[in-house]
Amino acid sequence: MSLQHITDKISVIDVPLSGASRVLGTYLVEGEKTAVIDPGPTSQTLGVLDALQTHGFRELDAVLLSHIHLDHGGGSWKMVEAYPNSFVYCHPRGAAHMIDPSLLKEGAQRLFGDRILEYGTISGVPRDRVMESADGEVIDLGGIVLQVLWTPGHSSHSQSYWEPDSRTVFVGDAVGHVMGEGGPVVPVSPPPHNPLKGVESIDRLIGLSPETLCIAHFGPHGNAVEHLRRIRERSVLWERLSIQAAKEGMDLEGFHALVLEEDDELNRMGKADSPERSLKGGLLGFHRYGKWMQN
Repeated sequence: MSLQHITDKISVIDVPLSGASRVLGTYLVEGEKTAVIDPGPTSQTLGVLDALQTHGFRELDAVLLSHIHLDHGGGSWKMVEAYPNSFVYCHPRGAAHMIDPSLLKEGAQRLFGDRILEYGTISGVPRDRVMESADGEVIDLGGIVLQVLWTPGHSSHSQSYWEPDSRTVFVGDAVGHVMGEGGPVVPVSPPPHNPLKGVESIDRLIGLSPETLCIAHFGPHGNAVEHLRRIRERSVLWERLSIQAAKEGMDLEGFHALVLEEDDELNRMGKADSPERSLKGGLLGFHRYGKWMQN
């Protein structure tokens, strides 16, 4: 478990999952009030709580979610249990699922099978501790503010948080993840995925001219606009290839091979250097989107 400062008011907490570091970054934002963004599944949230307590945080005001997927918000119930004055803040489309996560659990089991056991206990947040966001809303933490930006695509309930003073934006999975240390940036598309909405969201973020992206998987990245343009280009390419794959009747394996052939950066890396599970996970929603577009 580590806590790394990004600015004097923003830090990233890295808690290993099943022994692996740099899986999910939980971001800590400190003003007169304190918030964490994406505490992770319960198994990681326990480490986040240890980090907060080790560094003297006796109070926490808000648990801000980029979206409600279990690997980002599954441990929220534990956060509000440990900090009774805090609340969980999420997109309106996700609020009911934070209160009753049974459908989230079923969906994760279909996608990941027994791997969700790594997440630990899955439990709901009391109804009176869940707050719904509004697009454009400003969260004033006293000395630092975060503006909420709805950024759908990865999910319909995705939202980002813009901190204008340091020109930092916390994006969850809206702009993909980084494959390995310094690897390519790839979209993440669990079904249902809408790549067109995803590109619109990326364009919205580019319009902010951010300097730092705080990505969930993983870490803070400078050259933010360059990163956003790269992920936009790849999203457009994969959307086009998903339509081609559907027209040609390709299964996921065939679509995977097509992307490796047509995506120059991945092609240069070579198949041996591409984390198979990570790349295919990024392709799944695109593959189903292409088939949906053909129906």
